[in-house]
Amino acid sequence: MKIVTAPEEYSLQSNEIGCFLAGGITDCPNWQVEVISNFKKYDQKFSNELNGLVLFNPRRENFPISDLNAAQEQIEWEFKWLQRIDLFSMFFTAGRSDQPICMYELGRNICRMMYRFPNDYQNRILISCDPNYRRSQDVKIQVELAFSANENKLAPTLIEKADPLIHMYNIIHQFKIAKGLI
Repeated sequence: MKIVTAPEEYSLQSNEIGCFLAGGITDCPNWQVEVISNFKKYDQKFSNELNGLVLFNPRRENFPISDLNAAQEQIEWEFKWLQRIDLFSMFFTAGRSDQPICMYELGRNICRMMYRFPNDYQNRILISCDPNYRRSQDVKIQVELAFSANENKLAPTLIEKADPLIHMYNIIHQFKIAKGLI
């Protein structure tokens, strides 16, 4: 398992499965650090089980919010990797922010994953939503509408709980499906 943090450059290999850790950053708890910490513990315990998994983490340790060049670099990095990943993971956490960019990314990437992986997209999209997130009902409605509009389309995993450990285990499950291990 590898972790690539913005704005690091990386060359995703054909035998690797990329998973983007999309979700709130500004005015949100640092859920990414918990998910990554859980992954590191899991990877130590079950060495080699996650070979080929690459996590793309958009949350920088120190982001210069007032630097327009840093914002440009960040947005371009996220856009690039959201176009290339094999697993889309979205985490809506309760916090001060309504996370409007995440709502946009949710809709955009559900459509993108359905187009890119028409036969198994439902195994490549994972959404966790804290019931205390002010717009949790909007997330649920958006997911339901995205899939009810397409006859015979299965919905992706929607976890109505914000638990980084559960989120991690679901990513692992999706990774194993994408690798053909289950």
